[in-house]
Amino acid sequence: MDDLIKVKKKDLALAARTLASAFMNDPLCVIILKDESTRFEYLREYFRFRIHYGVKYGEVYAISDKFEGVAVWLPCEKAHVSFWRGLLSGGMRLYYKMGISNVNKFDEVNHYTTNLRDSVIEPPYLQLSPIGVIPEEQGKGLGTRLMKPMMKKLDDSNLSCFLETQEERNVAYYQRFGFEIAKETTIPELNLQNWVMIREPK
Repeated sequence: MDDLIKVKKKDLALAARTLASAFMNDPLCVIILKDESTRFEYLREYFRFRIHYGVKYGEVYAISDKFEGVAVWLPCEKAHVSFWRGLLSGGMRLYYKMGISNVNKFDEVNHYTTNLRDSVIEPPYLQLSPIGVIPEEQGKGLGTRLMKPMMKKLDDSNLSCFLETQEERNVAYYQRFGFEIAKETTIPELNLQNWVMIREPK
C-alpha cells in the first residue's frame, strides 16, 4: 500500500468529487437520481458519507494527492452501517443535503445487497465499497494500481473479499483480480441486474 495515499477526513471533499464523477453514469445511480442536473451534487454528498464511513471504520486509499482514483475497504464487522456509526460518519448532513427520499432509496438497495452478502460469504472478509476513477483517467491502469496492493494484503492475511456491482462490464474487470460471481440477481422494483462477487485468498 506504500505507493498509495491513505485518505483522511480532511480529504473528504476531493475524494467524494472523484467517486461522484466516476459514478455519474452508473446504472443504479442513474435510476435513483434520475435528474442529471442534480445527480453530481447528490452523488458528491452520498460518497462523502461513504468515504467518511470508510475513513472512520475501514481503509480508504487514493492514487495520489490529485485523487484521480479512490477505493474504500471495509472489514466485515463494519460492513453494515448501523444507525450510530452512520450518524458519526455524517448521516445527518447526508439527509439534509440529499433529501430523505433519495437516501432511503439507496438504503433499500443496501438492505437488499446486505442480505445477499450474508447469504454467500462468512466472516472474516473485507468488502470493497466502492472503487472509482475519474472518467478522463479511466483505462490507464489506475484501478489496477488501487486493487493490486490490497489483493496482496488479502492473500498475506488469508482473507476473502466481497463486492457487488450493477454494471455488467465491471464483472470481467473484477475477474481479472480473481473475483468470481457468487450470485447474479435482479434488484426488486428497480429491475436492475446485480452481481455479487467473491475473491478467495490465493
